[in-house]
Amino acid sequence: MGCGFCEAALSNTVGTLVVDCVVKPVGRQLDYVRRFHDNVEKLREKKRELADARDRLLHMIEDAKIRLLLIENDVQNLQSRADETLSDMGTLEEEIQLNKRCLNWCPNWSWRYQLSKKAMKKIQDISELLDKFGQLGPVGYPAPTAVPTIDFLCSKELLFSKSSETAFYEIIEALKDENINMIGLWGMGGVGKTTLAREVGSQAQKLNLFDKVVITTVSQKPNLERIQDQIAQYIGFGMKNEQGRRSEQELWVRLKNEPRILIILDDIWESINLKEKIGIPIGDDHKGCKVLLTTRRQQVCRAMDCQNVVQLDCLDDDEAWTLFEKKAGLDDFSDDSIKILANQIVKKCRGLPIAIVPLGSALKGKTHHEWQAAYQRLKDRRLTKIEDVNDENAYVCLEASFGYLKNMETKTCFLLCSLFPEDDEIYVDNLVGYAWGLELYKGMDSIKVVRSEVLASIEILKNSGLLLDCGERHVKMHDVVRQFALWIASSRKEISFGTVETLPMDESFKHYTAISFETDQTDELPKGVGFPYLKLLLLGGNRFMETSSKFFEGMKALQVCAFKGQLMISLAAFKFNMNLRTLCLIGCRLSDISMLGKLKSLHILSLSGSDIVG
Repeated sequence: MGCGFCEAALSNTVGTLVVDCVVKPVGRQLDYVRRFHDNVEKLREKKRELADARDRLLHMIEDAKIRLLLIENDVQNLQSRADETLSDMGTLEEEIQLNKRCLNWCPNWSWRYQLSKKAMKKIQDISELLDKFGQLGPVGYPAPTAVPTIDFLCSKELLFSKSSETAFYEIIEALKDENINMIGLWGMGGVGKTTLAREVGSQAQKLNLFDKVVITTVSQKPNLERIQDQIAQYIGFGMKNEQGRRSEQELWVRLKNEPRILIILDDIWESINLKEKIGIPIGDDHKGCKVLLTTRRQQVCRAMDCQNVVQLDCLDDDEAWTLFEKKAGLDDFSDDSIKILANQIVKKCRGLPIAIVPLGSALKGKTHHEWQAAYQRLKDRRLTKIEDVNDENAYVCLEASFGYLKNMETKTCFLLCSLFPEDDEIYVDNLVGYAWGLELYKGMDSIKVVRSEVLASIEILKNSGLLLDCGERHVKMHDVVRQFALWIASSRKEISFGTVETLPMDESFKHYTAISFETDQTDELPKGVGFPYLKLLLLGGNRFMETSSKFFEGMKALQVCAFKGQLMISLAAFKFNMNLRTLCLIGCRLSDISMLGKLKSLHILSLSGSDIVG
């Protein structure tokens, strides 16, 4: 009986071991196969959550950088981990899609098991990442020096010429003069006013002429609220009213508390009453506040009562040749016939750095025949009169540089950048989303691959001098280059891009394939606007307004839609836009989101900073 009991106990123990060591693992494996679709769907949901969390973090980082805060190490590490995870997801998604296609005719359960197991592991990894997002503290902290300095903004390649050196010292002396509070720097577009003004600001602070130096871009269509925000951020004035604004009077009072401050207003096109429109105290209101403005128009300096007006001329012939020679890679050993052609070509640039740098870069390493062809094109090219362009040669040279871009995808990437607001820091990932949505890179079915192609195009454009590097994952367009890009985009039938101020537009806009529109100049969006060929629509602004399906009814070809600002959107409005591949609704108020499930072509969705109401 004792032996029987031992045998029974032994039998139970062996049975338990068999269950634990064989049946349970097999059960888990079968569970991975059986729950493959559920696991994949959970993974995609987690991916969307992570993408939204990453986008929110990026906006917080951008805001912190604007306020000149340094980014915490753990925040940077978390962003990097999120980027890597989302990038890896692209590869896993491709494997899943391939498995899905293969299972239609040759089931491979082992493959499905492995993918399901990978999906579960990735779900766990993403969940841990999302927990870290939830535990995140402030993203930035003040720099060790209490006062933000303009050194962060200075050009790495400041080009000193005879004119810029004279202008520099004249401005510095004017800043030392206690009887001068308004200084105007004027010159042609692309001559280097912005770079010089920033260098002046940097040196003035190093010379201890001011405690704080502020720089903001005014541009052709000033956004006064944005200008006030930028000035306020420099001086640490974060207070706003219930409507999210601060009054001119409040900023005026706060600036009066700054004992010594220089405000640089870059790229002014028309006279502005600084006190009434922005809230800047100068003259008798505040002797310690001085303003340096830059403009293309001398009359603006006069209209704004500048006590000292300084002109910045173009490069002289020797300076222009030295710069062009450097950018084109020419030296004493270069072919004499090429140098003769180069000498003729540089004359077409008329001493404008904005024309010399891209054209010289484009011709670097070219053969004699290519130099000859370039000279002939520049010699024969004539442009019709273009508004606000003092010298058409700048556009002629930029057009030649544009023509030397090797592929249409890079050219289109360049033109897409012109749709962003003037002086905007363009987030490269936005370009990736737009390129994917427009199917810019044909035959590429992976976002990861498209991202690599866009980044390669951006590097080409930066090396060509057509885009400016302004920090990690951001680029900027010089205002002259942007004007040129918009001119190119609107004057070519095969690439019809443009920015507009009012809607609806006349018949001349109906053929456009991409449009950027700021809502600040209108009270409501129109209904029944017909754009049968429109593929990309960018909408932004600070004015609250609602959208309806009537607005989108005539945009059936729309593939990319990006809205940013105080917009009330019912997603049912997109019922006419079944071709949408990229939809970005940033900081909007959303209702009736059930429509999302019907947008079968949608690949990229961002609702960062948006609220769902109703």
